[in-house]
Amino acid sequence: MPTEYQQTLTGSYDRFFQKGTLYVGDRAESGYANMGLFLPGTADFNQACDNMMALLVGKFRRYQGPLLDVGCGLGGTTEYLARHFPVDDVHGINVSDYQIEQCRARVPGAHFQVMPAEEMRFPDAMFGALVSVEAALHFKGRREFLNEARRVLKAGGEIVVADMVFEGEPRVFPKVLGGQECYPDLATYRALWESCGFADIVIEDITEASWRGYVAHFKGKALAELLTQRIDSATFNRLLEFVRNIEELPVLSYVVVSARTPE
Repeated sequence: MPTEYQQTLTGSYDRFFQKGTLYVGDRAESGYANMGLFLPGTADFNQACDNMMALLVGKFRRYQGPLLDVGCGLGGTTEYLARHFPVDDVHGINVSDYQIEQCRARVPGAHFQVMPAEEMRFPDAMFGALVSVEAALHFKGRREFLNEARRVLKAGGEIVVADMVFEGEPRVFPKVLGGQECYPDLATYRALWESCGFADIVIEDITEASWRGYVAHFKGKALAELLTQRIDSATFNRLLEFVRNIEELPVLSYVVVSARTPE
């Protein structure tokens, strides 16, 4: 039974996704629902999200399946994984029935279940690898997720997480960002991972290319759509307010964390 928070979270995201748009001016066909990684020469949002997945997958030192996508959203991240690893190895979990339905349609050969990250119903040591993209900020809380991740990973199993770390409570988007775990610095955040028993922890700060890159990209895209009359001024102002709210979030760092369980 989902908690009241999970019901509010999934309801807000499901309504957003069902409108058929993903952030500013982008259709949801790709299935991506994260900020992406805007490297030099990145053409669009979908490429930025592919960039993010390439960065995460590139952190694996050696692949051993099966592979779990935690917080798989609409399935864009899982679809990327299924293009690079055996699809029968790929599993995804999410707390939204609607989003899991979208995932099953998008990646029919993979395995999806409605399940909270903080209390997984998998047996111990089932997975060789685990990926989670921009979902941990929604978990209540990260420690429970990391303890579960370690439990379901095999000895020497690898975990890679893209996470937005807050230093203060956000004043916007309370239904999806309320009640944040806040961190004064990345040393404190790293200590959480250490206390959950992970080894070889590497934390990479990608704030400029991810969160700030996303904001810059979509400010420019909204303006371009206004100038080409694809949107009117009222829509432009609404989109700009949305992106400015994201820009003003009290983000300490957007990080990619890779680690493994002890052998």
